[in-house]
Formats: sequence, structure tokens, C-alpha cells
Amino acid sequence: MNNDYHLFRYVPVSSKMHLMNSKMKMIWFLLTLLSLIIIRDYVSLLCFLFFLCIIMYYSKIGFVNYLKGVYTLWPVYIAGFIITFLISLNVSLAFLISVKLILIVLLFLIMTSTTSLSEIAWGLECAFNGLKKIKVPVSRISLRIAMDIKFISLIYDESKEIRKSMAYRGIPYKKGSLNSFKKMIVPVISLSYKNSRRMVKIMKLRFYGISKRRTNYHENKVTIFDKLLVVVPIVLLYVVIWLGWC
Repeated sequence: MNNDYHLFRYVPVSSKMHLMNSKMKMIWFLLTLLSLIIIRDYVSLLCFLFFLCIIMYYSKIGFVNYLKGVYTLWPVYIAGFIITFLISLNVSLAFLISVKLILIVLLFLIMTSTTSLSEIAWGLECAFNGLKKIKVPVSRISLRIAMDIKFISLIYDESKEIRKSMAYRGIPYKKGSLNSFKKMIVPVISLSYKNSRRMVKIMKLRFYGISKRRTNYHENKVTIFDKLLVVVPIVLLYVVIWLGWC
């Protein structure tokens, strides 16, 4: 596997997670995210982490890659801790929120690393296909979500390239420092915006949105593994809600 890590970037590996049906994977992701949000105790979080470790194993992507992604967003966890503490003045609750943020990031990493952007858009569209009856633009919303994920990955990649350019030009910088962040923020946003505008033009050239009905070239079949994976967060939701774990 390529050691050059990219945040929220699809990793083309042959695994059960990669071969999941797009619709089933989006349903699994949303149910798992919902169960994580309503959890309020460390025992449930520990069980949830164990479940994610099993999923990471079946994704055939190194645990180190997931750890790199989790570590990259460390300011988010600190910000969540500080904001929660200032609002509630409860250290225990603030720490719990920080742990949940880490697991949410890990869940997003699993989903984006094993699912291409086209599959994410297609899976979301299939999962919420019923909303089309009330004229909700599901296709455009699902594509927008996929493009937003791409934009986050793009910002991360641009920041890496800018750091390399600064090093090549002899510009002093220290990774993680506020001064380096000030030097990088403007070019990162500018380059990311230009690339996002380029992607919009590409979509227009492909006549996206002209046809009212979208088609998919290939869609993986629903397997027993897919069904079992969807059942697990449903059981977890039942335990959390009805047995009083929350």
C-alpha cells in the first residue's frame, strides 16, 4: 500500500467493505453514526470501538493509516473539549464528547477509505430515494455531500503541497504552529477554491443534471455480510434506547 496518506481519500483495496452494496453501506453508516451520537457511557463506547476495529480489519487498510487520520484532526477534539466544558462546566462530559468526536472521525475515515465518491453519492441517493416523491432534489444533495468530502480531502492535500513548497524555498515553518498556519491558510483556501470550481465545470461539461433519472454503471449485490453489518447498529440502537444505556 502507498504510505503517502491522504485524509478522507478512497483507498482502492479488494475487501468485503469495499465490495459492499452502496445503499446498504450508507444505511449502515447512518445507523452507526446515530447510535454513536446517542451513546452516553464509556462501556457502550468501548463496545462501539471494538465494533469499529472489526470493520477496520475487514477493510484491509492498515490500522496505522486510520491512526494517522485520527491524529491529523487533533485540534477538533481539543476544540470540542473546550467548548463543551465552557458550556456545561463538566470535565467528564467534555472528555466524553471528545472521545465521541474521535470515534466519529474514525467512522468517517472507514466510510471514505472504502467507498468512492461516486458510490457515496449513489448510495445516499438510493437510501433516500423515497424523498423524491415530495420533490426533494436527492441527486443534487447526495452529489453535494460527496463533493464536500472531496473538498476536505483537497484542503488537506493542498496544505501538504504548500508545506513542501515552503521547505523547498527555504521559508521557515514549524508544523502545527500558529505562525505557519497564518502563512498557509490563504494559499490553501485559494487553491482549493480554484480546484472546486474546476470540478464544477467538469460536471457541467458532463451534462450532470440534464437527465431526471440517474443510472449507475455497476452496483455490487447485497450479500450476507452487508445484511449482518446493518443489523449490528440496529441491535446497538435497541440496547442503548430500551435498556437504558443512554
